[in-house]
Amino acid sequence: MKIQQNLSNIKYIHGETESTISLEELQRNLAQVLQVDNLNFLLGAGCSSLIENDREVGISSMSKLYDEFFNQHPDFTLLNKDVKDKCDSSLEKLLEIMQAIRAVATIDDIEPKIDEKIQVVQNFLKTKIIEALKSKSLIDLYKNFYSCTWHNNMVAPINIFTTNYDLFNELALEELSFTYNNGFTGVHNRVFNPSSYKYLYVENMNLKTKTWQPVSHFYNLIKLHGSISWFKNEGGDKIYEASLSSIEGSTNPLIIYPTPLKAQSTLLSPYSDLFRMLEIALSRPNTTLIVLGYSFSDDHINRIITNSLAFSSFRLVVFGQSSSILKLKELKNPRVNIIYSDDKIHYFKNLIEKVFPKGEPFLSPTLKGHSLLSQEKEGIADEQ
Repeated sequence: MKIQQNLSNIKYIHGETESTISLEELQRNLAQVLQVDNLNFLLGAGCSSLIENDREVGISSMSKLYDEFFNQHPDFTLLNKDVKDKCDSSLEKLLEIMQAIRAVATIDDIEPKIDEKIQVVQNFLKTKIIEALKSKSLIDLYKNFYSCTWHNNMVAPINIFTTNYDLFNELALEELSFTYNNGFTGVHNRVFNPSSYKYLYVENMNLKTKTWQPVSHFYNLIKLHGSISWFKNEGGDKIYEASLSSIEGSTNPLIIYPTPLKAQSTLLSPYSDLFRMLEIALSRPNTTLIVLGYSFSDDHINRIITNSLAFSSFRLVVFGQSSSILKLKELKNPRVNIIYSDDKIHYFKNLIEKVFPKGEPFLSPTLKGHSLLSQEKEGIADEQ
């Protein structure tokens, strides 16, 4: 959808005050926000959806995926009954019902193939994600996003929190040669190690004087609900990262599927470590969280965000229009900012193309001369 350059009716909610601003005002304000000391983004499912020529080239919404699933599996039943019209057109609801049936199966085997049927739905979701990863347009959009976020004076790494299972962030960052940490260490066998988030890549400026300069364009990528590239070993005590080429034939990726059990799953490792990262990042002084493509439908994430408003220097900037987002106005907090428009300026594609400052091409320097420097050891743990 085209966004006019002279657009002047962008809705802006600041605390409990509503007004309209122009596109130029929004551009200037966002450019200032991106200069904050501790910058964080939360990317939701909307960032991995992209319509081109009336066709989805990314990952569809849950309701659209629901229709696609039953088009592919017209004979899918539960308890010998057709369930297509009984799940509110939501894969979340379908998975919720199936998990309930599985729980009952510990007492009465009312659906002997329930595990197989759950696997069918999960494999469908995984397949749709893998197919979407072939979208060059969406990868380019993510590349533009990352090119727009950094600036030369930035010291602390930018934290990218996401609820998405896909690999668009990783693919974009690697094509740009930007340095990032996704919590895994190692080369051939990459193992999840949450303590790696306490480290920074730094340039060795002068060994004799021990002068260290953090590598610019450094990102922490924190995938709150896991990823299609995460797998547990046979013993279940380690989490490994699979290569892109090996994901398609693998089974049971370590992801939190969209069911009401999400909140309970976040209490388990590795998710507890990841959500702790979110809490710590938002509690730091002079912190801003910019929310893109997330509808505020996950209570376990919402609680952490709203609790962070207790810190006087925390600022929340939300681009979106869902009913849950608009409820944030009820907080009456002047550090809550909500932006949207009837022309969908809050959509990820429109934001990157029309609102975010234009980034410049960047080639990462070789990692020779860089080292992982523990921030705790250097006494700057609170500055990341």
